[in-house]
Amino acid sequence: MTEPRPLTPNHERRDERNVARLGIISIQSRVDDDLRTWKAEFEIDGRPYRVECAAPYGRPHGIDTDIILAVQTLFVRAGCPPHDWLHTTAYELRNVAGLPDNGRTYARLRDSLKRLWSTGFLVGEGWHDPVRGRQVWSSDTLRYIERIRYHEMDSELEQLPGLDPSATLSIKLGEQLAQSIRERHVQVLDGRLLVQLEQPPARALYRLLEAHRVQAGGTRRMSLQVTLADWRLACGIQSDRPELVRRSLAPAHDELRAIGYLTGVTIEGRGMAQTLRYDFAEDDAPDPALVELLIGVGVSRQSAAALVGEHGDRVETAVAFVRHRQQAGRVKNPGGLVVDYLRHDGKYVLPEHLGPPPAARAAERAVAALAQAEALATAEIQRERARMAALPPAEQYDALKASLKMLLKPLGKEFLAVFEARCRAGTLGALEEREAAATAMAELRMQEHLDELRARLAGE
Repeated sequence: MTEPRPLTPNHERRDERNVARLGIISIQSRVDDDLRTWKAEFEIDGRPYRVECAAPYGRPHGIDTDIILAVQTLFVRAGCPPHDWLHTTAYELRNVAGLPDNGRTYARLRDSLKRLWSTGFLVGEGWHDPVRGRQVWSSDTLRYIERIRYHEMDSELEQLPGLDPSATLSIKLGEQLAQSIRERHVQVLDGRLLVQLEQPPARALYRLLEAHRVQAGGTRRMSLQVTLADWRLACGIQSDRPELVRRSLAPAHDELRAIGYLTGVTIEGRGMAQTLRYDFAEDDAPDPALVELLIGVGVSRQSAAALVGEHGDRVETAVAFVRHRQQAGRVKNPGGLVVDYLRHDGKYVLPEHLGPPPAARAAERAVAALAQAEALATAEIQRERARMAALPPAEQYDALKASLKMLLKPLGKEFLAVFEARCRAGTLGALEEREAAATAMAELRMQEHLDELRARLAGE
């Protein structure tokens, strides 16, 4: 029997919608470990996408959907800090991801973070230019995670034999991802629905469907029709055999129908030209997380849904106001107070820590916090680099061995042994080689860098 997935105190899951549409994380529970780079072009609802990815630790898959949802949710709960860092613990991240609390989960969490951190992608969205009469693409490079720190150790993931549930875990989100979340390009996934879905493929497909069912005006469509060929790429399914694609999707379809999210899935046609039609159960339903917030302070579900539809942007503040009053022992009817707050805008004076700061003061704080975070990070990087540069060649290699092996793992054991020997001898500089490899990964030209390094190792 499948172990029940735990509920967390706050049930919403925040997810950046644009990246969710791209199919970077495969919905499959298992993928080919040798797949380190891939390209995909597909079109959903008339919108074309182009994706190129490099993933030295393999393509993200399985619980990686749960982990990146938890990272983004905790980032939103922390107020989307301008320095892009999320400070949490492995226990909290595991809990928000809805995964069991055991040693195997923490090992899987470690592996998931490594995959998400090491994956870089070049994405493009296209549109038709009627003047030029051709497709035009707007492209950018992105990452899910820029850096990870664990305990008080350096950011080298290979130093981590396993994650300690109680230890500090700091994750810096990719710049574009964090900024997009701050600009509210997010979707709210129903955490209660997610915990009803037992398998990662069903949760991943739910996330993907939610991302694509929202139309340009913000309304959620009642049905979505896609071709099997395009949907395979959007889902990250590796096989191009139609029967295997359908077989990969079938269990997720069954789970989503069973919990009432889908009313039906219709497949028509032959081969990869087949089309899938998804029919959804609810039309433009209110944000389930906000509904749950109101229910939590005593509002009936029916009234909560109506209030969210009318005052959705003020619900979180209203609930925070009521909770603040409750702590002071001045609330006899919290449900009535939150309703009165929402229906009479401006009637109540918010405590300073709950109300939005003046725009100018908020901007100053954001700029100051960002400048301070950048200055501290720059100073720390410079100090660490100077310390590393002063080490003898063998000690420098030992200090950087973990990250070098992680970055250069695709070289293979033979070339890695040669590389180590030359770094220890001082023929190659371990610090310079790590920086060059990290730059190549960030710029999505890792294969080119590895080929060049192999040539150097073979020729020297």
